[in-house]
Amino acid sequence: MGELGTDIPMGETRDVSTELARLMIERAAPDELLTFDEVADEYYADPESTLNPAQNDEAVGFGLELALLAPFALAVAQFIISFLGDLLRDVAKDAVKDAAKPAVTGAVRRVLRLGSQQDSASAAIELTAEQRDRVFAAAKEQSKRLGLDETKADLLGNAILGVLSR
Repeated sequence: MGELGTDIPMGETRDVSTELARLMIERAAPDELLTFDEVADEYYADPESTLNPAQNDEAVGFGLELALLAPFALAVAQFIISFLGDLLRDVAKDAVKDAAKPAVTGAVRRVLRLGSQQDSASAAIELTAEQRDRVFAAAKEQSKRLGLDETKADLLGNAILGVLSR
């Protein structure tokens, strides 16, 4: 069984989520790319404390609180991967569940255009305008649930739409 209620295997969910989050950060906060891998490792080791650094006992230094967008991008990416998996699974309900797992993973990768460079552009799956609106709304709502303000929630939602438009 996959992570977060999808049919995508756990390892694949993390890989695809990390790729999506990196692309989101590339668009929304490119200066954070220098520390993205380190932040991702910290996030996957302890998501809660990475998303809520104020709860940590560690001092950041000089009373400054770092407000990185990357951990939130990782959390939103995980949520969106699950959301897209469910959305695409609903489209392909007639497929046999075990046989559909690689297809769902592949479909999520094609929607996000995360395929290998050998994959042709024609293999990409285009979401409908309504589906894109649902993805944006889901990303924005999840961002707000994680504690981001309206502006940053919009920023991550738009970053996902940007990834979908590549």
